Parts: sequence; C-alpha cells; structure tokens
Amino acid sequence: GAVCPAEFRSPERVGGRYDLLQSGSPIHAMDCYSLAVLIEYVYTHPNSGTSGVPTPLKKALLRMKNDSPKLRPRLAPLLKCPVFDNPYVKAELFLDEVMSKPVEEKIMFLQSLPDVLNRGVLTENVAIHKILPLLVMGLQSTAKNEQAMAQDVNRRETLATIPLLFQIAESYLANSPELFARHVTPLVPTLFAINDRGVRGAILQKISLLESQMDKSSINASVFEPMCSGFTDSSGPLRELTLKSTVVLVPKLNPTNLEKLTRYLVRMQADPEASIRTNTVIFIGKIAPNLTEMSRQKLILPAFTRAMKDPFTPCRLSALRAVISCKEYFSQRDVADKVLPSVVPYTLDAANDVRSEAFGVVDALLVGLREESQKMSKEEQDRISAATCGLGNESIGGGASNGGAAASASGSGYLSGLSSWMTAETDLPPPPASSSVSGSSAVGGVSQQEPVRPAVSAGTSSGSSAAPKFSSLSLSDAQIGGGGSSSAAADGWDDDDDILGGGSSSAAAGGDDDFFASFSSKPARPAAAGGSSLGGVRKSSTAKPAPRMQSGMKLKKQAKPAVKKLPPSSLLDDGWDDF
Repeated sequence: GAVCPAEFRSPERVGGRYDLLQSGSPIHAMDCYSLAVLIEYVYTHPNSGTSGVPTPLKKALLRMKNDSPKLRPRLAPLLKCPVFDNPYVKAELFLDEVMSKPVEEKIMFLQSLPDVLNRGVLTENVAIHKILPLLVMGLQSTAKNEQAMAQDVNRRETLATIPLLFQIAESYLANSPELFARHVTPLVPTLFAINDRGVRGAILQKISLLESQMDKSSINASVFEPMCSGFTDSSGPLRELTLKSTVVLVPKLNPTNLEKLTRYLVRMQADPEASIRTNTVIFIGKIAPNLTEMSRQKLILPAFTRAMKDPFTPCRLSALRAVISCKEYFSQRDVADKVLPSVVPYTLDAANDVRSEAFGVVDALLVGLREESQKMSKEEQDRISAATCGLGNESIGGGASNGGAAASASGSGYLSGLSSWMTAETDLPPPPASSSVSGSSAVGGVSQQEPVRPAVSAGTSSGSSAAPKFSSLSLSDAQIGGGGSSSAAADGWDDDDDILGGGSSSAAAGGDDDFFASFSSKPARPAAAGGSSLGGVRKSSTAKPAPRMQSGMKLKKQAKPAVKKLPPSSLLDDGWDDF
C-alpha cells in the first residue's frame, strides 16, 4: 500500500482477490492496470498542456483496464503505438543503452542531440543530469589517450561530443557557475591538449563562454597559454581563428601574457595571408585600451605604419581607420612628427577608398593640432601677462622698441667711438715765432724785413673755429683717390704737407670746412738766417717758395652739408673702417 497509491491499484488488489492471480493470470496484470491509470492521469491533468488522451491510445487504455486480469495485454507491444514512437522516447531509450551501442551509431546520435535539445524534446534535467555526465566520462577516457585519438573513429566521436558539451554548458550551466566549474572547467586543459585542428577549432568557437565562466588565473594558465600554439600553426584558417578568438581574452590577460601577445601580433603582420594581416591591424586597434602606455607606444603606431604600406587595399584601409580609433593615444607632438607624415602620402593612393579615408584622417588630426596650437598661444600670453603684472601686450611693444634702440646703439658703438676720436681737438704745441734776419741794408737807408712763411696752427689762430663734427663729413672733403707724387714720403702725409705749405690762405679761409686742418697742421718752418751784403746794403733772404699742389689733390670749397644721422649699414660702408 505504501508503494502504490490506492487510486492506481487494480480491482482484484483492492478487493483482496489474490486467487484470481493464482489461477493462471499473467504476472503483469496488476501493473498493466496501474500503468493505464497513470497514462490517463498524465494526459488529463490540468497542467499537462494536452487536450486529453490521444485517440490511438484510448483503445489500448481500455484493454489495459479490463476487469479480468487474463484479458489485459502485455506491455511490450504497447511501445509500438504511434504515440510512443517519438524523438523523446527514442532519445531516452538510446541514452539508456548508449554504452553498448556501436561507435558509428553513437556518433550519429550525438550529432542529432543538439537539434533535439533546441526543439525542447529533452528537458533541462535530462540534459544536465543524464547527458552531461555521459559526455564528460567519454571525453576523459578518450581525449587523454593519445593512441585512442590516433584512431579516426575516436577522433570523430570527440568532434561530435565537444559541440554538444558546450551547447549544454551555454544553455543550462551559464546561470550556475558551480555546475560549470564542476563539469566543464576541469575538461578545458584536456581539450586544448588534443593535437587536432578540428578539436581546436571547435574550442575556439566557444572561447567567449570560457571567458565568461572562468576566472583570470584559469584563463591565463588553462586557456591562453595552450592556445598560443595556434598563432604559429601551419594552417591559415586556424591562425586566423586563433587571432579572432583571442580578442575576448585580452581584458583578463596578465601583463606577461599581454607582452607575449604583442610579439605574436608583430609576427602576424608579416603573415603570407592578406586576410590575417588585415585582421591583425583591426585586432591591434581593438585591444589598444587594454595595453600599457609603454606597450602602446611600441606597438600601435609602428603597426599602423607597416599596415599602410601593405599592398592589400583592405589592409591599408583598416590601418587608416585604426589610426582614427586610436588617435586619443597619440600626443599632438607625435601626431605632427610621426602620424601625419605617415598618413599624408596616402591621400594620393591608387585606391579611391584609401584616398577618401586618408583625407578624413588628416582632417580629424588637424583639428586636434589646431586646438593644441591655440592652447599654446594662450599659455604663452598667460606667462607674459604674469611676468609683466598684466601689462602683456604693452610690454611686448615697449620691449620691441627698446630692443631696437639698444640694437641700434650697440651696432653704432664702434662708429660712435670713432667719431668722438676724430672730432676731439688736437692739442698741438704752439708754432715757434718767425725769426727775421736782423740786419739792415745800407742801400737807401731803408731796412727791409725778411718775409716770414706763414704758419697754420690748428685751434690757435684767431680766425679758426672748432673742428667739424664727424657727421658733417663727406668723401669729397677728404679728396680720397687723387694721384700722389712718386716722391711722396713713405709715411703717407707728404701730400698734406704740400697742401698746408702752399695753400695757407686757402686753409685760413676754409676754416671749419677743412677737416684735415684740425689735426694734420704742422708748425711753420723758420726762415734761413744767412744773407749776402751787396754795396753796404744787407739783403734779406727770401722764403722758400711753397711747393705746388700735387695733381688730383685740388681742394674745393663746398657748402657745409646738413647734419644727417646715417643708418648703421651706411656707417659700416663709408670707407672709415681702417681707423
């Protein structure tokens, strides 16, 4: 009574008529009646979701509930009813006998189970508690055995098991980390250890599930380390799949593995497959936020520059787009010195898409450069304003004018000193008094005085004036360039001696206009004291006649030029640098 509720018991059991069972009734008679009641209960229950007992099953239920135990049918033929010939029953029956089934049948059943699960034929409990343990047990016994994996049939069984395993984990274990850690996490290192491209590809396609369910230490040790072998695999599709799958793991990688990943990326930029080179550039642009500052400086700009030189047009296009996505990681100095010089040549690329993208990149980068330039100008104005207590622009203008005056003064310092030296009065000793021959001629009783050669004294004669200023000079005053006498003295002043000796009246008349008279005059020479006496009359000796002016040294009196301040450039070229 405790095993079977009263409503499911057969009439003979309820009435205690066990003699009917002993008189040749089949042994399944009581159970057949109880099963009919159960089937009817299931189909008619309000929560069953059915509209009642199926028509093909109604006649069978009537025979199963017959009052006579001898007329009740056997249960095995009941399975031939069309109602029980469905995928659910078949799946359950196969799961019960899976260990004894041939390998080929097992492979076919495993390949059909994902569709059965998607259609909801098998429930969640069946998947977790009945199918999943069978899959884990099969992988542990096959994947760890290299000799078993060498057989093609076992390899195909493993390839059929892995998608089903990840489907159950993704559908039913995603909300249960404990179950995932118990059933799936221990299998990950075993699956990566299988040296088969098909198995590796099946795992990489579900790498996002592992990333979401496993912690950082497990990701770095159990997932990333073994999957790095895919970067150097000889199969191009596997290298590309490894690259695409790694992007979801980057946020959980430690610095050591990130550095290792960057080395693989640099290597893959030289991959013979154009699609892999293109995806590598896209990959670098996506992981740039997760890299350290040093890794970004070493990786992204050189990688983009290499990709721009790629002959594959989509690769160049991807590099230009990656520059825009990563422009925040370039300093404005790097943009001006490195990025723009790399991008500008592609404004004339052979591909129209590349040219258009290059112009877009240049325009976007110039906006940042212009803002940085304006910022620098404002900072400079702020510094000047702070240094000048807010006078800013006025100080700049004043400083410019003062600086020009200082430059003018420093530039004309040499000539100013020269002018002061030339215009200074020369303190020459006074000329000796003219001595006349004392002696009178007896002729006519008249004594004649010997004529005296006039002497020119700079600054001592009453008719002379102050020396002229240097600024009033002109080259015509000096009469430079005239032809000199072949007998001129070696000191270069003999011409002046002749001029001063023979043109005294002109010098006296010239006054201020004669520039050389202010410092080149010499004292007058005394007359000779010797004379002859003729007839008692003493003759005074005549003065030495003044020499004639040399050709080409004719002095002309000119009007005094107006005082005019010469610019520094003119002063340097006026011919007076010898002083």
